[in-house]
Formats: sequence, structure tokens, C-alpha cells
Amino acid sequence: MDYEILTAEALLDALLLGLDLDLAAVALRSAARGDPLELTRCKHELTEEDIREGLKQAFSGTAPIPEELAVNGSRIALFVTPIGEGQVRGHLVVGSARSGFPTESQRLIISHAVLQANAGFKNVLASARPDSAASSSTGDNLTEVIDSIPGLAWSAGPDGSAEYFNDYYLRYVGQGADSLRGVGWATAVHPDDIDELKKAWSEMLASGKGGEAEARLRRSDGEYRWFLFRTNPFLNSAGTVVRWYGLNVDIEDRKRAAEALQSREFHLHQLTETIPQALWSATPDGAIRYLNKKGLDFMGVEADDLTDGFWWAEGLHPDQVGGVIRTWQHAVATGAPYNVEVLYRRPSGEDYRWADVRALPMLDKDSNILMWYGSLIDIHDRKVAQEDLEASERRLQLIIDTIPGMVWSARPDGSGNFANRHFRTYLGLSMDDARERGWASAVHPEDLPELTETWRKMADTTQPWDFEARLRRFDGEYRWFLCRGNPLVDASDGVEWFGVNVDIHDWKVAQDELREAQVELAHMTRMMGMGQLTAAIAHELSQPLSGITVNASAGLRMLSMNPPEVESARETIRRTIRDASRATEVTDRIRALYSKSDPVVETVDLNEIAQEVIGFSHSDLRKNGVNVKTSFTMDLPVVNGDRVQLQQVIFNLVKNGIEAMSGVVGRSKELQIGTARENTNYVRLSVRDAGSGLDSGMLEKLFSPFFTTKSNGMGVGLSVSRAIVESHEGRLWAESNDPHGAVFTFSIPLRGDGNRPKEANASG
Repeated sequence: MDYEILTAEALLDALLLGLDLDLAAVALRSAARGDPLELTRCKHELTEEDIREGLKQAFSGTAPIPEELAVNGSRIALFVTPIGEGQVRGHLVVGSARSGFPTESQRLIISHAVLQANAGFKNVLASARPDSAASSSTGDNLTEVIDSIPGLAWSAGPDGSAEYFNDYYLRYVGQGADSLRGVGWATAVHPDDIDELKKAWSEMLASGKGGEAEARLRRSDGEYRWFLFRTNPFLNSAGTVVRWYGLNVDIEDRKRAAEALQSREFHLHQLTETIPQALWSATPDGAIRYLNKKGLDFMGVEADDLTDGFWWAEGLHPDQVGGVIRTWQHAVATGAPYNVEVLYRRPSGEDYRWADVRALPMLDKDSNILMWYGSLIDIHDRKVAQEDLEASERRLQLIIDTIPGMVWSARPDGSGNFANRHFRTYLGLSMDDARERGWASAVHPEDLPELTETWRKMADTTQPWDFEARLRRFDGEYRWFLCRGNPLVDASDGVEWFGVNVDIHDWKVAQDELREAQVELAHMTRMMGMGQLTAAIAHELSQPLSGITVNASAGLRMLSMNPPEVESARETIRRTIRDASRATEVTDRIRALYSKSDPVVETVDLNEIAQEVIGFSHSDLRKNGVNVKTSFTMDLPVVNGDRVQLQQVIFNLVKNGIEAMSGVVGRSKELQIGTARENTNYVRLSVRDAGSGLDSGMLEKLFSPFFTTKSNGMGVGLSVSRAIVESHEGRLWAESNDPHGAVFTFSIPLRGDGNRPKEANASG
């Protein structure tokens, strides 16, 4: 069966490499020889013993041959076809783990290869006949078949001396048969491979058994390619080697693929061993067979410790052992993904550490579990940090709930998403009630529209804001709150508002009471000056009253004359009416100044008011020897204000100036009153005295309530004056006057149009 062997080997090698099969096997029986021929070829990860065990039926000639073969956890689909010609008959079995094997094109290739092989078996019996003609014919046919084999076929004598090379061999190396016979074939072998190849060939010759070796052969164009050298001895009936047959198969592509695979496997091994994460794998029944270096270090075990069973459970926290084992057994039984967080302690360790353990099954096409692959991640620091964060959040929540104010957060549309405990308790709302816009039910109906508009503006501008509104307490009482909010804008321009509501009800009430007290104090100061102004009132009224008396007497005389001077009497009566009207105006101003009346806002001229105050203070100025000088700006713009209150401020400043100069000796007692325009929106009035002056440390104290430098003063005049000016949106301040005395100045904003009213309107 020498030619049958050569032909069968060439067929198997060509199919295994050409179709990238997992296995190829042939079982032949020949009438020329009783011993069956059984040949197998397979990938490196499989063994011929595994294949022969699975193909007992094919090799024994019984049927049926299985359609599938299970080897080392892999399922290999089989394709079986008859092979042989004449007296040589048998089966060809090929297999692949690829899905869909064999395809239609693979079937055609296998059928064509079988036809070529059958040509080699055609005249096997004829080659055994002693008839020389037949023998010669058969030899020629076999030579033709051997030459057509897509492999480098050769034969050698019992001593290993090469005798025959097929045509494909000669064409490949580009040499003649004579140059290759004997040991001439070695010249085509790569110099780096020849020694190993000769050594392997010598061992085969010495043992009398066939074998394999790998070496590079030089092609006719000078390129070296890797070949697999396979040999089989042909034995006579006595078991003596009478000839060697060999086939060299080009494995360059397979070699490169193997090297690439080896490189990938090396890099994969390096990756799994150097990756900063523990990796592991387990068999389908759940036995952990592999842990990378990181995993071995974390668990504190060696690779030899990876046995069957639940050895890994010894390091688990006692409270977790039962639950973790049940979870793993459930995953193994069902194929469900495995994921647990465990507390694990190394055998030599004292402290437990948290680890996240996960695994997924690798399934075949029938969803059978082939292997489990998993990871083990040390999450102890993250777990501790998470627990610390949760504790911090609980503490923060406790702090926020303890703050004696209403803390909240809301979306731009005003819908709430958080309210602290004080907020909820005070308003009598649950968290669900406080969310969305439920808080609006607690806002006073009169304040809600303005608050809603504020929210709208807030959303448009994304600026901090505050607003005062009344909120209903759980018992139904409304109280004033100051609501303040600040925006938090994230990277995507999303906005969340955080704020606090502060109870200002008592402050509001105190402010109202303070305003009432200021009004009362203003009235008191007016009353306190009553005695001092009595002379001024008498002076103001004496002139119009004297005029009335004189004019009335003159009128009577004119009417008593004969004839009466009617026209002169009429003119005298007009002057009497004028003086009476003037007396009435003086009386009305004095009554308004010293009565508790509500402020009346009107258009006023500071020049006119100052002149009126100078008239009120005329007798006091004369009695104290004070000389008044005025510097009023002509066309001074008018202002909006309460005439009587502004009179009181100017009167207080004039009165203080007079008193400041009461002790002045040796220099003129001069009081300067002036007005001017300040910037473009304000007018101001200043009162300068030539008194003893002011200490810089008391400039601000002067305006504090009840602060006074006078032995008989109450210290309320300047305080009330500043309050009046500030109520007019202005300011009042004091400065030292060079070289003597002090300057008191106040400024208030202009009226709306900044112009003086027409005379007709002023008189009306």
C-alpha cells in the first residue's frame, strides 16, 4: 500500500490546510493487502488518539458514522464521504467546529479532491501483478498520479538515500532529479534548518518509524518557505523497511498564522497578567481553574491551590458564605450573569476588603456553557468612600434640617424639588406638597402675582434675587419672609436654584414702629422750638397786623371826609385785604410746621424754603448777633418733597449754627446759607457757621439718636433731619469749615423732568 499511503497523506494534508479544517481522517481496506490503512491529521490542540477514539466506527467499517464529534469541550461537525477505486475502498472523514460546515463550495472541493485520490488507487492490484507489461503500465499511471499531487512527494531507499522526486517537487526547487538524489536534496534546505532536519531524519531511519519535521525549502525564485516533512516506511512481510515514502507540505501560511496566533496568545497572556485587575475563569461546572497574577495576589493563593470545590469561600466573611455560594450555583445552573459584592480576607490577612466579583458564560451555538470568564475588582476604597459620602450626606441633611430657616431648591420655572424640615414643618407641608409648585399655596394671595413675576425675570436673567412676601404658618397666621435665591449653572447651562427664606416679620413690625417713632420725634423737635419761634411768629405777624390797623384807620378817615374820598378808601381796603392774607399764610405755615400731619409731596424750590426759614429765624438771628449771608443759585431746579419737613431740616441746621456760635468772641458770627446743583441729578443746600468746629471723631456720631454736645440738648434734631432727608432719597452729612466752624449739607434728587414749574402753575 505504498502508493495508497502517499496518495492518502497528500489528500489529508491538502484538505486540512486548504480548507482550514480541525481534522481529516481516512480508513482504507485493500484487496492486495489485508492490513487496514488508517491515517489522521488534526490541528495542534487536538490529538490523533482523541480523533481515533471518536471515529472507531469509521475505522472499523461499521455504520452509522456520527455527524458530530465532541473533543476537549469542542463540538466538531463531521462530513463523511466514500473514497477508493477498484479494490481500495473506505471512508474519508473531515470535520470543523465552524458554524455551517460544510458549505456547498467546501463539498465541491472535497469531492474534487476525492476524485484525484481515487485516480491514485485505480490500479493498485495491477501494480502487484508479476506481469511486466501490466507492471510498467501501472507504474506509469501511478507516476502520473504522484506527479499530479499538489505536494512535494519523494521516496528513498532503506538507508535514506533519496531516489525519486515527483514533478511538482522538481519544478518547485528548480533542479533536476540527478542533482537531488542521494543527499543532494539538502542543498535546497535553509542553512539554519539543515542540521535539525538531518537529525530528525536520522532518528526516523534508526527507529524504522515514520515521523514529521519542519524546515525551510528554497523555491526556484530563491524564496524560502516552511514545509512539513512527513515520512512513512514501506515494510515487507518480515517487517523490514524496503523503501521510505515522504511528502513535503507547504506550511508557510500556517506557520505564519501559528506565529501570529502565538504572538496574540503571548500578548493576551501578557495583558491578562499585567492588567491592573484580577481576572479568572472557571469550567462549565463552576470550578475555578485560572487566576491571573493580580487575582492570585488579592486572594493570597498560588496557582496550585486552584482545585475543585469552593476553596475560595474560605476567605469570605462568615455572614456572606452561604448567600454567595448559592448565587454562584444558581449562575452555573442557569447561565445567568454572576455579580456579587463580597468582603474577602487573605489567608494571612487580618482585615476584610470589599470586592466586586462578576462573570459571564461563553456559550456554544446551542447555548451550552463552554467556559466562565470573570473579573474581581477591589472596591474597598470606593466602598469606604461611598459610605463616608453617605454619612456626609446624612450629616449635611441633618445640618440643613437643623438650620433655623427655610432652605429649598427649585427649577427655573419655580417648581420645587427640595425643602428642608423647617420649611415643611413651618408651613405644614409634606415633601410631596413642597415639591412642584405646592409651596405657592402658602403665599399670601396679594403677594403671589409679584412673586410669580419675579420668578419669570429670575429665569430670564439667571441672577441672584430676593423678594419679600408673606407666608402662611401651619396655624394660619401670615408672617413676612425675605426670600433669597442663587442660581447654580452646570456645564450644559442647566440651572437649579438654591435659596433660603428668613422670617423678617418682627423686623418689619419694628421698622413700622421706628417710622412712627421718627414721626413722633419730628413732631417733638418742632414743639421744642415753639418757644424760640414765638418771637419769629410775632415778628412775622406784627407787620401785616400793623398794616391792617393803619390801613383800616386811614380808610375810616377817608370815608368820613366830606365829600368822602371813595377811590382812596378803596385802595386802602385792598392793602388791608393783602395784609390780612399775608397774616393768614404765616399762620398756616406755622400751624403746619407744628402739627402732626402726613407728608405732602409737592414741587418745591429750596431757595424759597430757605428764605422762609430765614424769615422765621429773623428775631433769633438778631438776638444772637448772627449775620446771615446767602448764595442761592439762580434757576435752581425744583425737587419733589414735603415742604414742611424740608423747612424743619433747614430750620434745625440754622438753629444748630446759631447755637454753635453762641460762645464766639472776637470774630464775626457769620452764617452762610447756599444752594447749588450737584452733578446732573441732585441739588444741595449747605449751612456754614463760624463756631468752634467739629472733632473728626464725632462727625458720624452727630447723627446718632440722643447724641448731643449741648448741656441742655436732647440729641434728636440731627437724627430726625437725616431721617427726613433719606426719606426724600437723599443724604445729609457734616464737614469741618476752614478756618472755623462746621458745614452741614444735604442733597436730594431732582423732580421727574428736572425743570422749574411755570409761574402760573407755581402760583396756582
